[in-house]
Amino acid sequence: MQQMLMTIVLLVLLSGCAQPQVERPQANGAYLVIEGEQAWAVLVSNGRRVEEAGRVLDVVRLPSPHSNIAASYVIETPNCGKLQWLTERHGMAEGDTTLLPAAFNEQLSNPDCVLAQGLSRAWTALDYSS
Repeated sequence: MQQMLMTIVLLVLLSGCAQPQVERPQANGAYLVIEGEQAWAVLVSNGRRVEEAGRVLDVVRLPSPHSNIAASYVIETPNCGKLQWLTERHGMAEGDTTLLPAAFNEQLSNPDCVLAQGLSRAWTALDYSS
């Protein structure tokens, strides 16, 4: 009887310690990384990271403070073709980088093109080439 009572008390104590796992926030983001002639477009969604490597075709930095666009990046990837990002300079969107959908780029519908998921996301451009 005493063993059964001790078992019940122990189970009651241990059940008070058992708590559901706390959900941890997952990382999310979209990054364009430029380093010299190489480029990587990286999408992080719910802690899962996918990237598309490519080469830089064109980088234009606009030094004029009167321009709304600070920089334009054009890269080409094997799965997604040619893509362009624009980085804004003024207002609340300053620093926001946007991936422009190109109507002529049929490769965006390619199932291997992971960047098609990121067309509506705000990107961060990380340019290590300058």
